[in-house]
Amino acid sequence: MDGKTVGFSVAIIILLVASVVGFYEYTTTSSSLSSIQSSYMNLQSQVAQQNKTIQSLNATLQMYKAQLSSAEGNASNYQKLYNMYLAMFQQAEQNYTMYKALYQALLQQQATGGASYKEGAALDTVFKFWDGIAIENPSDVTPFLSTNFSAQVEGVPFPGSYSFSTFNTTWLAQFFGNYETVYFYTTALPTVTSVNNNTYQVNAVVQYFVAPTNDPILLQVFNASVTLTVQFIQGQPLITKMVWMGNEVPPSAVIAGYPSQHSLAEWTVLSEFLSEVNGMGAEFPPSTIAQYFSPSATLQIEGQLPPVFKPGNYTGISNIESVFNTWDSYFIFALTYSQNLLPNGTAVPPGVKVVMNPTSPGTAMVVANVTPFFGFVNQGQPGFPNIYDLHIAMTTYFTYNATTSMWQITKQVWNVSEVPTLSDTMFYNLNTPTFKVIGEQTVTVNASKGAILQVGPVTTILRPGTYAELPSGNLSSLYNFSLILFSVQAVPSPAPDYNNLTPTYAFAFAINGQISPAYSLVNNSKGADPAITVVWAPDTWTSWTWFGGSFNGTTYVGGSYKFVDHWLYGNGVMVNLQFFKPVLWVFEAGMTPQGTPAPASTVMQSTVYGLTPVNAYSEVINSQQGGVIVAGDMVVVVQPGTTISTPVGILNQYNFSVVFYDPQNVTSPAPGQVPFLVFAYAVNGNVTFSYTASKPFITIIMTPSQGAQMWTWGSRNGMNTYLFHDPILVGNGIVINLSFLKPVPWVLTLPEMVSIPSSGTSSGGYGGYY
Repeated sequence: MDGKTVGFSVAIIILLVASVVGFYEYTTTSSSLSSIQSSYMNLQSQVAQQNKTIQSLNATLQMYKAQLSSAEGNASNYQKLYNMYLAMFQQAEQNYTMYKALYQALLQQQATGGASYKEGAALDTVFKFWDGIAIENPSDVTPFLSTNFSAQVEGVPFPGSYSFSTFNTTWLAQFFGNYETVYFYTTALPTVTSVNNNTYQVNAVVQYFVAPTNDPILLQVFNASVTLTVQFIQGQPLITKMVWMGNEVPPSAVIAGYPSQHSLAEWTVLSEFLSEVNGMGAEFPPSTIAQYFSPSATLQIEGQLPPVFKPGNYTGISNIESVFNTWDSYFIFALTYSQNLLPNGTAVPPGVKVVMNPTSPGTAMVVANVTPFFGFVNQGQPGFPNIYDLHIAMTTYFTYNATTSMWQITKQVWNVSEVPTLSDTMFYNLNTPTFKVIGEQTVTVNASKGAILQVGPVTTILRPGTYAELPSGNLSSLYNFSLILFSVQAVPSPAPDYNNLTPTYAFAFAINGQISPAYSLVNNSKGADPAITVVWAPDTWTSWTWFGGSFNGTTYVGGSYKFVDHWLYGNGVMVNLQFFKPVLWVFEAGMTPQGTPAPASTVMQSTVYGLTPVNAYSEVINSQQGGVIVAGDMVVVVQPGTTISTPVGILNQYNFSVVFYDPQNVTSPAPGQVPFLVFAYAVNGNVTFSYTASKPFITIIMTPSQGAQMWTWGSRNGMNTYLFHDPILVGNGIVINLSFLKPVPWVLTLPEMVSIPSSGTSSGGYGGYY
């Protein structure tokens, strides 16, 4: 084999080997490539999946990052919440300790019977009761009252004692019926006091603000100190007793500076009224004086008027202004003030009454019952230059005008009286006699007993058996009798022939408050029974009878002298036995004696009936004239017309003596009585039972009088002793006998006290008597 073939063969073998190897490698490579392709595809799928996973993880990562950021923010909040909850927990621990203590205290309260609860329940019941009254419904009040409830109400409103039923039907009914719009409060917290485990007492000062139903704008305030007793009955707190002590106070007393609408209205209408009165005094233009009259108002004028004024009704503002124009023209000058004069003479401001009602116009009335005007008549006018003292009783009626928002006078009434200037100017009176009361005593007289009255230097004695004859002609055995002393003003001398007399003061009798000759002091057959009037005054005094005026209880005005009076005169004393009418008597002081006492005399006195004389006073008595003997502290009146019957004849003129004896000459007439004064009357020196006077001697003794008694002393069966007990009238420091007819001894005795009276003089013997 050639070399080429070998070479070719080798080349073919090599190619074959190379192809086999190549095929093998191809096969292997192809297989690997397929495997790799498969792996690649697999990996590509995995990569895609991983990409998705990465994307998902990335989204999740972003979410977690957001959550982490949020968590980081919340962590701060959670830390804060933690700190807060920790603090709350710690506070809860503290509260637990506190509540545990409170729980223990509550257990303690429950253990002691719930006293605090009961106090609160009692107070709650009381406030509901007070609130129920303000609500004004019985069903809001009575449920809190026990059936045995009682109430004692003093003061306002509606005082009285009430039970459960009468409190409901009477007190509550009156309160609810009389008042509306009720409010209340307590001025301080009520106090609750435990009486026992089931009874409590609540005390408070309660103030109720109420408006009367018939005058709802008026605000009244009841201030009450209230004590309420609350008892637990079957577990329910009920009020068993109320004590209410109430008084009404003005709203301004509880609301500082508060003026009620009534007060404001009162001030307004009073201001308008006084503006009118002031305008009349100042003589302002008529339109100014009448500015508060309504256009249709009426001025009603009555009474005594100066000649230029005519009584009548003046309606309409023009007619009213015409009256004021006449006023301004007639008087050149006027003085005025306004007042209310009470019956006792006390002057007070004008009275104002206001009625306000939401449903109708308010009304008001101003009363000034004495508004004096001193009017000086203008020159050229009738009556010039008179000065009129006009007292006008002015009643003014107002109505509130809502359109003009003002109070207007709708009617005014003048009741005019012309009075003497003395009634206003006092010491400057020139023409009207006026008597002012300066002393008075009034007693109720029983005709069977008589009476003694003493005022100043005047003593008046009513004999037993003295009746009052009334203007009707009826006799009164029981009546009021007064002895009154007066000062005198503008009272002249009684008559030209008596211009040497000066009036000093006056006195009067009054029967049942009346000074009038229509009444009389009489006996049971209607014969005059004059009082005995004793006045300590000099003999230069006398009196004149006066009547014809009027008496209001404090002042007697007017009247005139009627006649001179007859008096009996003694040493410093004057006695009248003729006054039986309740009129005035004016004392007149002269320069010379107005009467003459009976002349003094001297008569020897001797021992009689075992009595030794120590002193005597004697006068010569003319039986027609009578006389007054003043013997120390004794006054004896021998009445005119007193004659003395003796065994040998009638004496018309005689020596009359008052003889005093030593009290130690007599014994005690009765247990506890001691002789104080022993005296006798003597006629011509005779002390004897055989002489008799035609009229009783009036015996007046100024002496301690409490327990005084009087006895007749004489001889019986040859023994000097007390013969009988004498009747007397006893006053304050005065003893009077009106029955002595014989010149015999009498003994005045007093209750035994300290010592026996002195026997030196008739005025002695007061000794140690107290």
